[in-house]
Amino acid sequence: MATVLLVGFAVLLLLNVPVSFALALASLAALSYGGMPATLVVQKMTASMDSFVLLAVPFFLLSGHLMGRSGIAKDIVDFADSVVGWLRGGLAHANVAAGTLMGGMTGSAVAEASSTGGALIPPMIAKGYDRPFTAAVTAAASTIAVMIPPSIPMIIFAVVTGVSVGDLFIAGVIPGLLMALALMFTSWLFAVRRGYPRGKRPSLGSIGRATRASIWGLFMPVVIIGSIRYGIATPTEASVVAVLYSLFVGMYVYRTIGWRDIPGIVHDTAITAGIVLLMIAAASLYGLIVTREQIPQAAAQMIMELTTNPYLVLILILCVYLIAGMLLDLGANIIILVPVLWPLVKKLEIDPVQFGIVTVLGLAIGLITPPVGASLFVTCGIARTNLLDGSKAALPFIIALLAVTLLIIFVPGVATWLPYSAKG
Repeated sequence: MATVLLVGFAVLLLLNVPVSFALALASLAALSYGGMPATLVVQKMTASMDSFVLLAVPFFLLSGHLMGRSGIAKDIVDFADSVVGWLRGGLAHANVAAGTLMGGMTGSAVAEASSTGGALIPPMIAKGYDRPFTAAVTAAASTIAVMIPPSIPMIIFAVVTGVSVGDLFIAGVIPGLLMALALMFTSWLFAVRRGYPRGKRPSLGSIGRATRASIWGLFMPVVIIGSIRYGIATPTEASVVAVLYSLFVGMYVYRTIGWRDIPGIVHDTAITAGIVLLMIAAASLYGLIVTREQIPQAAAQMIMELTTNPYLVLILILCVYLIAGMLLDLGANIIILVPVLWPLVKKLEIDPVQFGIVTVLGLAIGLITPPVGASLFVTCGIARTNLLDGSKAALPFIIALLAVTLLIIFVPGVATWLPYSAKG
């Protein structure tokens, strides 16, 4: 069954079948080969959707679409530029800062790359930044969106493993800020070397005006993180609050969303949510076969024959993630790899929250590596540069993100201190 599953899945991917359908069809073939009833497919996929946690996915996606349609992205970019734009390579720093702030609204790296890239890539090129660098820094900044809550990949990880979504959300704050600092430092090195321009040093008045203009957008992550951090709401309840907040801002503060726009926004959200949820449903079949064939136990035994040192095990897992990230989407990789690795992690008593953050960050690097680097594809298209040049320019940013990942591996408290301190 395992052979039929893996070979079938690989063949379907080569035929360019979407990941969710490839998982479902390969699993169906494997189950049929094992003599299991076809009705199990429907039963298992339906049961996997019966999850309160999964309600957060469409609601967070809807809030992201509402905030994106409201036009708040421009105010966030202006605020970021007013705070860090005066540094050498100021627009690159503003790009990273805007990506960090926008990530707390969209929860999606590709959505953040598209919104921030559309606002900042053209002016960066006009100011003399070369196109590959501009595409690379924007794509790298977009990876922060999956670390700063709300994060759709973290929700998928929580569903697969049973780890608390709230703990993962809170744990992502410090690593997300470290990612931003690492990317800004890398941008500064390039800016000094290439003589990229800096903006004018802002006055307190201009910073104040930019803050007032963007305050509604800046307050969004506070609503989400604060309500979860202090036990006011569960992540799912916080996602509903985020929708109501986004709707209020778009309709009554910015007045850029009307009742006529709602059906189109809901339609776009339903398409995106359908892709994510169908993948999770199909993965339930995959998980059934993986468990039945005892693949996790075999993988754990193979790794433990090499080493039982938790740090080395996490580094080996990171290497697997880097390779997998070049081939498949982040969400698909979590669904496929984590069930196999999870028993090993528990056996070695690696902190589950630390493992979750390493997983999301390690696989997020795949968003800026070819041939499946979705964020890099988007930003290279906006910057009108080829993928090869964009990939070369992205290499220093990949190294910076790897440095943050290794820090989390060797200093678990970077990820675990905030969620565990919240519990007292």
